[in-house]
Amino acid sequence: MKQDQPRPTPRAGIMDIEAYVPGKSTAPAGVTKVHKLSSNENPLGPSPKAIEAAREVAAKLDVYPDGSARRLREAIGDVHGLNPANIICSNGSDEILGLLAQTYLAPGDEAVFTEHAFMVYKIYIQAAGAKPVAVKETDERADIDAILAAVTPATRICSLPIPTIRPALTCLSRRCAACMPDCRKTCSWCSTRPMPNMCGATTMKPASSWRAAPRTWS
Repeated sequence: MKQDQPRPTPRAGIMDIEAYVPGKSTAPAGVTKVHKLSSNENPLGPSPKAIEAAREVAAKLDVYPDGSARRLREAIGDVHGLNPANIICSNGSDEILGLLAQTYLAPGDEAVFTEHAFMVYKIYIQAAGAKPVAVKETDERADIDAILAAVTPATRICSLPIPTIRPALTCLSRRCAACMPDCRKTCSWCSTRPMPNMCGATTMKPASSWRAAPRTWS
């Protein structure tokens, strides 16, 4: 490389990303074990069935895995009555959120989330060069009026991270459900849980009315 040749620079928004700071992993004096519930760590340990399944597959590590996770998607579809073609399996919900940002967001676009939402939302939005729009919560609950007011013609994604929002079962109003069809003309709505589990059939339509509803099974 020539001395005067300009160095490559990251795309716009990358250098604005703050480093993710995970929860503490060390225990104070006298505590032998820390269970990070915020990271979905199970204080009961892994399921014996999961351990046995891992041992069985260990003998097949030389076989290239099915990237489409067809058998898993079919099993999930059978249990929950869903079309396997509409299910994406990934390395946690982080990967799906990243794919959504890469697919729908570009410089000049906006993405809406609540102020105490998962930090990954803002990180992926900035990585795509889009503008993160953090909406204030009311008593640590999602303020639906504020979320809908934050939607503009530039909005491409609205994220409702339930049960990340506290308290865990923040439910959405019928009025919000009525507004979503109009909002969906310009943006995609995503939730970290399927709609029936979030709000119940009396509050919202099923997840089929949403563009994406990623959920992590552990």
